[in-house]
Amino acid sequence: MSISLVPESAPFTPEQRAWLNGFLAGWIGLEGTGELPDGVMTAASAIPPPQTRPEAEEFPWHDPTLPIAERRALAEGKPVELRLMAAMAQLDCGACGYLCKTYAEAIASGEETSLVLCSPGGAATSKALRSVLKESPSENRIGHAGRPDAPAASSSPTNGRESKAPIGYSRKNPYHARLIRSVNLNGPASDKRTHHVEIDLGDSGISYRPGDALGVSPTNCFELVDEILAALRLSGEEPVVGPSGEVSLREALIRHRCLARPTEELIAALAGSASDFGEAATLRSLLNDDTPIAGLDVLDLLLEFPTARPGAADFSAALAGMTPRLYSISSSLRRHPGQVHLTVGRVCSHRGGRPRKGVASTMLVDRLAPGDEVRVFVRESHGFALPADPTTPIVMIGPGTGIAPFRAFLQERAAAGATGRNWLFFGDRRRDTDFLYEAELAEALRVGQLARLDLAFSRDGDRKVYVQHLMEEASAELFRWLEDGAYVYVCGDAKRMAADVDAALHRVIRRGGLLDEEGGRDYMNGLASSGRYLRDVY
Repeated sequence: MSISLVPESAPFTPEQRAWLNGFLAGWIGLEGTGELPDGVMTAASAIPPPQTRPEAEEFPWHDPTLPIAERRALAEGKPVELRLMAAMAQLDCGACGYLCKTYAEAIASGEETSLVLCSPGGAATSKALRSVLKESPSENRIGHAGRPDAPAASSSPTNGRESKAPIGYSRKNPYHARLIRSVNLNGPASDKRTHHVEIDLGDSGISYRPGDALGVSPTNCFELVDEILAALRLSGEEPVVGPSGEVSLREALIRHRCLARPTEELIAALAGSASDFGEAATLRSLLNDDTPIAGLDVLDLLLEFPTARPGAADFSAALAGMTPRLYSISSSLRRHPGQVHLTVGRVCSHRGGRPRKGVASTMLVDRLAPGDEVRVFVRESHGFALPADPTTPIVMIGPGTGIAPFRAFLQERAAAGATGRNWLFFGDRRRDTDFLYEAELAEALRVGQLARLDLAFSRDGDRKVYVQHLMEEASAELFRWLEDGAYVYVCGDAKRMAADVDAALHRVIRRGGLLDEEGGRDYMNGLASSGRYLRDVY
């Protein structure tokens, strides 16, 4: 007569009891002996385990090529964290400081209160996230909502947001590095400013590989902070709660609070403090539809509603926490030991007569001088890395600042003596002012480190030419490289360039392989599934 390790009276179905018996038998070492004691039953090999946990599932909505409505439909009926995940841009770009899945989980638990961190997804994602949460107001919202500095509830030392640097530097514990230099790569007549930034890692022991990103903890512009304090009619010396205890309001606004994107908590705080009935009503209406203030920052909101003036503590607590910005590393440790290099495009626009500055880019380009402190950590890439075989050919497609990781790739392969062929597609606006790292690339081509360098400068001719056009012009050669086992890497803008390159690559494959639409897509899927089509897009 067969006996069970799980009592018959236990509240399980026969199938669950059989599986548990097999699991327990293996756990205590019974299955590893070659034979089981008489009477002990195991069905581990015959009975399927219980339903796979969601963490181990494949996510059909994690596909950046699908429209957001289609991705949300695929996740309909799933737990709230998976429905939130379907609203992300699905790029795992890390710009939000998370991956798509971990950002969704942080929102679902209440640990993350900001719904506007997904920059590739933009307003469409934040609106969808708000919609999901309103559909399930109580589901899983049990964390630290409303507390931007609340500690993480995860047992993981990095909370799933980024891989841990070798000795523990992370977004919560960045290394206090020093700026070596920041040099403009564009010519004087350019309408862009792209800086080559070098940072000294000192004795930190931080290491990285080409393809990794550097997290930079930025500070807000002092002038913007002064304008906000003036609008609030506060001195900035008022005590508020910071991540590690009490700090002045000015310190919180400079180092710890996001001033670019108003939160629902801020809108609620402004509505509650507005002395004008009309302003209060308008602000309350924005809690259901914030479309009228899309694109406005915190100062805009204060200027728009002049009677809404919460106290210092309430104002600071209602702001989102400052999030690090991630930049593709543009150097190799083999070439530059103890340093890390970035290629930073300065972001600045004007709206309503005010400059709108990219918080990290203008810090690195405008506000820091050599020797100044910059807080950094490494975020390891998720597959965006050089092939293990140094003889493998690679194709790199990176217009503008998308060249950053490919500068690192070329340095690494040269330092390691890799013999695989390298082909770079690069583009920008004008050759005479916007050819980033021109001298370095020309030298790499001269010595044969670059087998091909294809250049597209869109403003130099009557017809705008982009990297995807060059790919199609070289389609026969490009397909031969693919057939030779080449890896294809794309880095840059997700919304336009990456999609155009994807479509061009599909046409190259169809033409070169004499394939129909479905055959071309299958070929590309094969490249992606084998790790030979990799994208670092944002």
